[in-house]
Amino acid sequence: MTLVLSRFRLLGFGLWLATVLCMSVGGAQEKPEAAATAQPHHAPLLIVRGPSGTTKALSPDRFAELPRCTVEAAIPHTDRKARYEGVLLEEILREVGVQAAARSDGSLELPRPLRSAYVLIEAADGYQAVFSLPELLSKLGGHTVVVADREDGKPLPAQAAPYRIVEVSGGGFERWVRQVRRILVQPGSASPFPPTPSEPDGASQSAADEGGVYLIGTGPGDPDLITMKAARILRTADVVFCFSWMKDELAPFVRSGTVEVVSPRLQGGRYFGASPEQYSGEERERATDAVAELAKLKARIAELVAERKTVAFADNGDPMIFSPWAWIPEQLREFHPVVIPGLSSFNAGNAAVQRSVARAGFVTLSSGTEIGSPDEHGRLTGTMVFFTHTTKLKDLLPRLRQQYPDDTPVAIVCQVSYPGEKVIQGTLGNIHDMISDADLPHLYLVYVGDALK
Repeated sequence: MTLVLSRFRLLGFGLWLATVLCMSVGGAQEKPEAAATAQPHHAPLLIVRGPSGTTKALSPDRFAELPRCTVEAAIPHTDRKARYEGVLLEEILREVGVQAAARSDGSLELPRPLRSAYVLIEAADGYQAVFSLPELLSKLGGHTVVVADREDGKPLPAQAAPYRIVEVSGGGFERWVRQVRRILVQPGSASPFPPTPSEPDGASQSAADEGGVYLIGTGPGDPDLITMKAARILRTADVVFCFSWMKDELAPFVRSGTVEVVSPRLQGGRYFGASPEQYSGEERERATDAVAELAKLKARIAELVAERKTVAFADNGDPMIFSPWAWIPEQLREFHPVVIPGLSSFNAGNAAVQRSVARAGFVTLSSGTEIGSPDEHGRLTGTMVFFTHTTKLKDLLPRLRQQYPDDTPVAIVCQVSYPGEKVIQGTLGNIHDMISDADLPHLYLVYVGDALK
């Protein structure tokens, strides 16, 4: 079902979302102002981005060329008023193509792609406020919102410069953002609320109308790097299976009560497809347990699929690159699992080392079993990238030094895409002196090859 919000519902959504954001984000929210010096002569650029990604950087000179206006409004948290000069926010949005469109009868409406979009105002310190588009477009009944650069005929004071949002008749000062740096028109996304039988969730529900089984990669760790498709399916899934380390990371993307942590015996699928009798001792016990856990899992999935439920298996990175779930397409093939690719830690690692690792023509991903071969000059001209879930640096280095010269570049990437991300760079000859296994986390990436130069 397609849901079209009226202008008034959009306005209510914008006001509600603005209140939530302003309550939760500190920083440049208005406070009583003491006397301050005028803004510096060289104001920074004002970044304006449209819903399609079109971006303009408005210099002070270009800002001054836009249609000007003057409004009178109260000075926040005082009983005085001031005259603010600047440009209507509506005019600034026009610079990136945001404006009402004419219907066939001559009346105006928001183009369909803009009906669920909103405007995010961001200050230098990260403070944010939100407006719905109908609030800003005068021809659709919006009220006056000015991006001001002058107050009472003078440049803004330093604590408000270079630009300040002035909302006339807005009912408060929560959205009077100071030190404005960016104005972003954000396209609407699928509803963050789970669908109900009486109110299906359009695009989000369409992927899961008939239920199904999905193997989902959620990206390398940074929650902003999950794909839209992965997030959408996780949000609508009835059951999400994961290993223990993923439970907390999934929380922002799933509905309450849908996550189930599975047995660690299912990791890697090493014992699947073989008889436990071919092993001995403790390994036979592990194989027996793994096969039993797989049988229980299959029975559970069969029940869920029969009820037309949506089942997801989630893991970091890409589910087909050294994933503990990589066995699912084969072992659960009777349920026709759909693989949703994710951004691998390898992709995020490339960004961290800031090198074109494929510039020599090849990249090899390895768990440590394969270490490549030198060219006719004894060099590793391509790039080897080692995932260290089974092989650690102390085991790799002696083998690599037997194969390649000591001046071969090495980069170790720890906590890829997480806040504590760190890159240690050296060579095969000195990297062990720079860091030891004791200093490394459980998982990290090791890049080796001349492409790192």
